[in-house]
Amino acid sequence: MIRSFILGISAGAACEAAHVGLEALSLAGQGSDGWLQAVQQNLGQFAPLFVWDHVAAVGMWAAIYIIEVFAILSVLKRYPDDAQKAARQARSRSSLSKRMLPIRLGLIKRTLYQLTTGSTPTTALSAAAPAAAPAAVKPAAQPLKFADSAVADVIADIEAQAAAGPRTPLGLPTLPQPGTTKQDKQQQGEGKDLQDKRQAPRGSGSSSGKGLQEKRSGRGLLPGQWDPAAQEALVDRRSRELLQRKSYLRNFWYAAALSEKLLPGAPLGVDILGSRVVLFRDEADGQVYCLDDACPHRGAPLSQGWLATVTPDAADDASSSQPSSSSNTAAAGGHTCVVCPYHGWAFDGAGKLQDVPSAEPGRWPKRPLVNAYPVEERGGFIWLFWGDKRLPAEERPPIPFTPELEDPTWHAVYGEIEFECGHWGVFENAIDMAHIHYLHGDSFGNSEKPRIHDMTTTRDTFHVEAQFSIHNKPVSKMWDWTAVDSVPVTAKAMLPSSSAITIQLGGGVRMITFVNTVPISENRCVNRFALVRNFAGWEGFDGYARNAMFKILGEDKVMVEKLTPERLSHEFSLGPDAPQVAFRALRQEWVDMGYGVPPESVKPRRGLAPDM
Repeated sequence: MIRSFILGISAGAACEAAHVGLEALSLAGQGSDGWLQAVQQNLGQFAPLFVWDHVAAVGMWAAIYIIEVFAILSVLKRYPDDAQKAARQARSRSSLSKRMLPIRLGLIKRTLYQLTTGSTPTTALSAAAPAAAPAAVKPAAQPLKFADSAVADVIADIEAQAAAGPRTPLGLPTLPQPGTTKQDKQQQGEGKDLQDKRQAPRGSGSSSGKGLQEKRSGRGLLPGQWDPAAQEALVDRRSRELLQRKSYLRNFWYAAALSEKLLPGAPLGVDILGSRVVLFRDEADGQVYCLDDACPHRGAPLSQGWLATVTPDAADDASSSQPSSSSNTAAAGGHTCVVCPYHGWAFDGAGKLQDVPSAEPGRWPKRPLVNAYPVEERGGFIWLFWGDKRLPAEERPPIPFTPELEDPTWHAVYGEIEFECGHWGVFENAIDMAHIHYLHGDSFGNSEKPRIHDMTTTRDTFHVEAQFSIHNKPVSKMWDWTAVDSVPVTAKAMLPSSSAITIQLGGGVRMITFVNTVPISENRCVNRFALVRNFAGWEGFDGYARNAMFKILGEDKVMVEKLTPERLSHEFSLGPDAPQVAFRALRQEWVDMGYGVPPESVKPRRGLAPDM
């Protein structure tokens, strides 16, 4: 503030001198005899200049002061939690006023201090710091009249130095003498630390820095080495974040299988969510059932057995548990059962035992012995509800779905591909549009124009939706008729881990990539997908579309299986990552509400049924 005041006054004085000189020269140039007399006669002409010169001086002072204020505020924002460091940075920075007036103002500051306190700083120091007994300086009777922070800081430093007493230079730490014990070294260190604390001025930071150094040394830390406690906190936070990503969401629907994979008359074993289930279809009405793939008798895999129709009145017939045929499948009142290949035990869709060939009829428990799970078949997928079976159907979350799968004007091809990595990175890759221009550059990516435009993101209870546009390029000359300058894209991410990417090309062509990323285990997953299109409805195009989808997912597989997020202490995301960031936040809300289940641990397999 002092420099700003001096610069402002100097600017006003310079303007006044220049204006007076120019006006005097102007009068002299008019040929007036005796220009001093002319100046006296025209003195009124100088008054407006004096006014505007003062305006210029005050304006200059205010402008420089405002610049100083903003500079100090920027320093405070940079160090919000360290006032001492912020003060040191503010004093040591090269400001505009210091550059314009590069002189020391110690004399002026001491004069101002003397005018306000009635004594000089040196007198206060000598009076307050006798060699034998240091004494603190008494505060001034009147409050300081200066509101400027720089002057207040100077006065505070002077008072702190006076209160601390005489200070000797801090030398190098003393070396331990030969023969000293570890206890002697600790005592010497404590004494030296106490001496440093007494000698260090308040606010200088040397005492706290020395104490921190001693604490680090006491824990065996070398200079520059991370504190394990701080590092452990960061690691714990990151580990918790990664563990929550790997977790499974309960009370949601998962695509357990493709409908085309469940062949008539045969059970299908599926690895999912750290366990294994068996799917089979009732051969009378086509209803799909799901049980744990482990016979409760000795744990044999039911998926290795066969289907049979068991009727109540024929339960005592050993042949009733043989592989079914079309004739006995439609038997009235019969149950389509999956039969264990080990001892022939037959279980219906509810997990109840319907036949034991080696036992007398009816001499077995009537309650369900195998866990059964709700399943629905929609859009070419078999959906498994993993959660509390007691939850009413109307209160369960919706099946992640795209209605075009059931629209007769659209045509879909299906497939699945496994990944040897956790499901989370595979799922996020499906809603990541920034990677297509590079990872799929030889197909539909466009590395020459990779920018994503006009992205907006919305969300509701169960999904996140992003809309944006990209620059695409035709896959081949055959697709030139679909080329457009900008391709509108809608990316929808649905809980627990499904995505639908809709693109609109020229000629009214629309395609939807519907992908369900299903966890198999902590380090394995599978993408069950459907590529849906509103053109080329003939089946001859299906093979081309399916092969194109497998090519794209194969390129994803090579890269995604190499991702190592556990090696990062933090992941940085930018604007194009908005869909992933928004979905992470949505999923975390459900995890925080208790819907997250950690990946499977080493324990006896008890099926998918969560502990109640």
